[in-house]
Amino acid sequence: MVVASLAIVSVIVGAAFYWNGPSAKGVVASNELFHTLERSAYLHDVVERGQVESAVNVEVKSEVRSYRTTNSFEILWAIEEGAPVKKGDLLVRLDSSALEEEHTLQQLDVTQSIASLSKAENELAAANIAMDEYVLGTFVEELNEIESEITLAEENVRRAEEYLLYSGRLAAKGYVTSLQLQGDQFALKKAKIELEKAQTKRRVLEEYTKEKKIKELDSAIKVAEADLEAAKEKLGLENKMLQFFDEQIAACEIRAPQNGQVVYANVSSGRDSSDFVLEPGAKVRERQTLVRLPDYEAMQIVCDVNESRISLIDKGMQATIKLDAYENLELMGEVIRVNEYPTPGHWMSSSVKKYGVTVKVTNPTMQIKPGMTAQVSIHVESSPDELQAPVQAIYEHDGAHFCFIRDASGQVQARAVEIGSNNSRFVVITDGLQPGDQVAMNPRNFVGDVDLPAAISPAEKIAARFEEVTSRSKTTAAMTSSSDEGEEEQVADKSDDEAVSSAETDLKVTTDDALPAKKLRKQPSEDQVADAATTAAATQENSVQPERQRPAGGGQ
Repeated sequence: MVVASLAIVSVIVGAAFYWNGPSAKGVVASNELFHTLERSAYLHDVVERGQVESAVNVEVKSEVRSYRTTNSFEILWAIEEGAPVKKGDLLVRLDSSALEEEHTLQQLDVTQSIASLSKAENELAAANIAMDEYVLGTFVEELNEIESEITLAEENVRRAEEYLLYSGRLAAKGYVTSLQLQGDQFALKKAKIELEKAQTKRRVLEEYTKEKKIKELDSAIKVAEADLEAAKEKLGLENKMLQFFDEQIAACEIRAPQNGQVVYANVSSGRDSSDFVLEPGAKVRERQTLVRLPDYEAMQIVCDVNESRISLIDKGMQATIKLDAYENLELMGEVIRVNEYPTPGHWMSSSVKKYGVTVKVTNPTMQIKPGMTAQVSIHVESSPDELQAPVQAIYEHDGAHFCFIRDASGQVQARAVEIGSNNSRFVVITDGLQPGDQVAMNPRNFVGDVDLPAAISPAEKIAARFEEVTSRSKTTAAMTSSSDEGEEEQVADKSDDEAVSSAETDLKVTTDDALPAKKLRKQPSEDQVADAATTAAATQENSVQPERQRPAGGGQ
């Protein structure tokens, strides 16, 4: 038991020493954690998934128009999706029963309009006849009667004048009394009045009665003509409406405008259900697309690219396309459109914006069909010979990039490098490394074993910022014009105070966790800077430095 206890204690102590004890600086015994750099072809692709569609789609829409309270029609029959069709073949049949009922009612309206038109024509003809009847018949008859009255009155006047003249001669000889003479005078006066009355009657007939009657008859003719035009217009409208229903009933049979293969224009809402599925019983609204007849010679893929990578893609870039349905089929493509605005997102989607990119298939085949899912690799950047390192071998420290390389003796050293483009797997090394160098694939495990440049503390950064702002303020003050010296000095002092205040605010905000809460004036003292640097360095060492891990493969 004692031996066993000692063995257990030895294992525990050894394990503690293994994990927490000091290691030989930079010694690594394992080769599998290092990558040997070499020059090779570099290819940067943006890979996205998209859906195949035809760039030239003949959309077959419902031409049945809404009317009154009916704005949708039910599908009675639809051709099978994928079926090849020829021009004129029936694709979809809609329910036309309601239209046929309206067509019957419209025929009755047309019949009534025809009757109204006939009545208006007869009324116009009667009005014209009435005009001729008066002008050529009634007026002439009334005028002749008045002329006869005038002739009779003139004869009566002539006779009364002769009687009066004869009575005057007799009265002069004493044969006629004065009373008889007076009676003949009254008879003459009456005859003249009758003549004047007949003449006035003729003048009224010719100047007033005739004109009034003609205007009345002319007005009746115009009203009849207007009624006739209205009846014709109404009949025309009713016939157009009847023709409309004929066309709508014919439009319920939707036929192919050209040869092609049927693709249903189903619309999905993205909530595990469909807004519209082309099947019997579905409701179709006016101008809704029901079927598409794609052109297989002009196919394209539309995919959504994350906003973080959309700036890498330009029109004209080449692409490689792989279809999920055909594992060994590889097609070539070209970017033909990059949307300027993001794709509208769904209410359940994240806030990350995506932009639509359209890739044209440059070598289409009959195997590719609309609706297929494809993987598009857009070739953003390529080079035949570049020095590349795995992205996980790059370690960022204080704004610079480092690689941990192993030399011939097995020592691991940190070396600053300049990096270029990366394709999420490899990064181009532009300076700092050579082909054949071995870089650590897990650089964080060697942070404690290598010498890295000391990071600038927050206090030092603030002091440098303070000095920069103060120097800029003094330079501004020195450039003031001598003519406006007093005014410019006030402006410079104000700018100086604002700069100092800004630096003090930056210092307070940045060193809240590293410095005591003290009020600063103009420039921090040397003791404050030293204290801040010491405290920040200690905080950074405790919070940033990772836990040391023992490299695999043995070692101290």
